[in-house]
Amino acid sequence: MNQTFIYTAGELKPSPALDSDVLIADSFLVVDGRVRSLNLHTDRFTRAIELKHPELKEHLPQFFEAAWQQIPRTGRLFPRLELRAEQEPTLSLVVREAPAQLGPATLWTYPEPDPRLDLTVKGPELALGSELRAQAQALGADEAILLTKDGEISEGALSSLIWWRGDLLCAPGNEIPWLESVTRTEIFTIAASMNIKTRFEHVTPEDLVGLELWLLSSLQGIRPVVNWVGVSDNFAEGTHIPQFERRLKILIQDLPSVG
Repeated sequence: MNQTFIYTAGELKPSPALDSDVLIADSFLVVDGRVRSLNLHTDRFTRAIELKHPELKEHLPQFFEAAWQQIPRTGRLFPRLELRAEQEPTLSLVVREAPAQLGPATLWTYPEPDPRLDLTVKGPELALGSELRAQAQALGADEAILLTKDGEISEGALSSLIWWRGDLLCAPGNEIPWLESVTRTEIFTIAASMNIKTRFEHVTPEDLVGLELWLLSSLQGIRPVVNWVGVSDNFAEGTHIPQFERRLKILIQDLPSVG
């Protein structure tokens, strides 16, 4: 079940699926009307609008309210807020059934430098990310990991990668190109609240063999990595996961009421 709505005249109205380019997008998991860190998603979407099309910012409060009204309060859903390149930039909502919850992850390294061009906001590179993930899946993996021209890890095609060195939580350096990740933000905020030390590193896939690796996304949450095609199947168990999943659940709240 995919249902598309276009924002016009202060309302979201049903529409056929849109074929125009995605300029900005933000997706989040909704289960029986409950969602985690919705404010982080709306904040990221708002900042993207401010950067790319600031003239539309004044419409966002009403757009968000209309979106919450269209999202059902039952079922497992993965709605997406969008700005599309119609005849003029157009706000839209797609209500989608959420894919199944997945378990441990297998990675594959995309063999060329990260081909994405616009990482200023989430949206323009989503189609390419899906293509890169499909290449990984064709080779028996769940996600394609992208590298810089120097062979250092950036992130997954549609997800983030972080790792543990003992009790030290690590991620790719902030100067390495990657898209802003809500789940990565959540994890590092939780780590700070627990006084867990963090570090940003420049690493290759081989540097992570034997460590505890997490693949992160708003849809799947935390997935422990158990295999990396062509690299290793020697990765530590996700021993840190339970304490973080408990705290992620605390961030889940009801969708805003409407009407």
